[in-house]
Amino acid sequence: MNLREIFNTWYEPLKQFLNSQEFINIGKQVNADRANYTVIPKQGSDLLFRVFNITDYNSLKVIILGQDPYSNPLDAFDGLAFSNAALYSPQPSLRNILKEVEVDIYDGFDLNAIGNLDLTRWSNQGVLLINTAMSVKQHLPDSHTALWRPFTLAVIKAICERNDIVWLLWGKKAEAYKQFIKNSSHSVIINGHPSPLNTYNPFLGCKCFSRCNTELEARNKSKIIW
Repeated sequence: MNLREIFNTWYEPLKQFLNSQEFINIGKQVNADRANYTVIPKQGSDLLFRVFNITDYNSLKVIILGQDPYSNPLDAFDGLAFSNAALYSPQPSLRNILKEVEVDIYDGFDLNAIGNLDLTRWSNQGVLLINTAMSVKQHLPDSHTALWRPFTLAVIKAICERNDIVWLLWGKKAEAYKQFIKNSSHSVIINGHPSPLNTYNPFLGCKCFSRCNTELEARNKSKIIW
């Protein structure tokens, strides 16, 4: 595994952790689980760390923190949190995300357009779409969250080396990491998870996309074209 190629501009900020025994142990446990479970992403896939390969560390503006990779259907996860470019219709969480984009930002936004299912266009603008767990056992949400926690903390620490970042924390799993965002130049926007199963703190109506752009403009950064 060539870590420099896989992590691209993230390698130097994460170098200490990526070369640690702790990181090796995470990989060993994920591989061990593959013997008894279907683990997503599939073995040999380049999706596990794809988000770091396509999102430039030096151009970061926004962090969207989710929970687990999509696990149903099997090929729904495309390497970016909430994105499902491999499908022809949005997963329930992505559908709610796109509905909020439509209401909050655009009038007449086509949430069923195939191109809108691929959130790479956000990544290309400096939006990191990352889950708190980089893998998951199929049909067992939260099964790898604790396993990946040290890695997630290392990523957060690396991000906090940069200034003027806007964080969108979606759901309780993401919100739990707020305490580790220790750069005072950062802004944190907390909302319920976009899953339609979340009825306690619904995502729809949160206006997080316009709020994010307001925070970016206050930092003299260009808005995200959602």
